[in-house]
Amino acid sequence: MPARRLLTALLATLLALPGLIFAASPAQADLYRYWSFWQQEGGQWSFVEVAPTDIVPADGAVNGWRFGVGGVDGATTRPPRSTASFAEICGTEPAVTGQKKVAEIIDTGTVEDAPAGATVPEPVAVCATVAEDANAVQTLQAVADVRLDNGLLCGIFGYPATGCGDVVAGASALPSDNPTQFALPDEQTTEADSAPNAVPIALIAVTVLAVILAIVALLVSRRRRN
Repeated sequence: MPARRLLTALLATLLALPGLIFAASPAQADLYRYWSFWQQEGGQWSFVEVAPTDIVPADGAVNGWRFGVGGVDGATTRPPRSTASFAEICGTEPAVTGQKKVAEIIDTGTVEDAPAGATVPEPVAVCATVAEDANAVQTLQAVADVRLDNGLLCGIFGYPATGCGDVVAGASALPSDNPTQFALPDEQTTEADSAPNAVPIALIAVTVLAVILAIVALLVSRRRRN
C-alpha cells in the first residue's frame, strides 16, 4: 500500500507540472498597428507614454511620429528611423515673437507595417511654426492632415484610411526595420520649385523672341517703303 500511494502521488505531480509551467510563463503581449509619439534629445529617441495632447513641445524641439506594428513597452516600441536634427529640418532662423518652431519627423513605416492593401506614403521631415502654447497634436496639424478618434491619433496624411490602434491578429514578432531616406525641407523645396520656375523662363524667352521678330519686321517694312 505505501508503494502504491507513493506511485499515485508521483503520477499526480507529473500530470500537474505542465499546468504549473504554463501558468508561470508570461502571456504573449498583444501587438498593435498604430502611430506612436516620440521626442528626440541628443540624437536619441524617447518613447512618450502620455497623450500627445498633454505635451507642449518647446521651441527647437524635435517630435517623431512612427507608424508600425509594435507593443506599448520599451522592448516592443519602434522609434522613427531618422535622427535628423532640428537645424537640418528647421534651419537656424529663429521664430518670431509669440511663436515657436518644432521639427516634425513623420515615419510612415514599412510595407510589413501596412494594413492589407494599403500603400505606404513616403516618410518626411518638416518644420512647423505654431503658437508658443500649441500642444504636440496642434503642432503636427500645422504641417499634416491628422485623423483623430476620441483624442487618439489614428492617421497622418490619410494613412491609414481606417482603424485606430487595432490589435494585429496572430502577430508574435516585430517586423524588421530597414533604413530609409527622409526628404528634408531644403530637398522638398528644391524639387517643388524646379518645375514652376521653368514656366516663367520659357515665357520670357518667347516674349523676347517675339519682340525681336516684331522689330525686324518693322525695319524690313520701312526699307521697302523707302
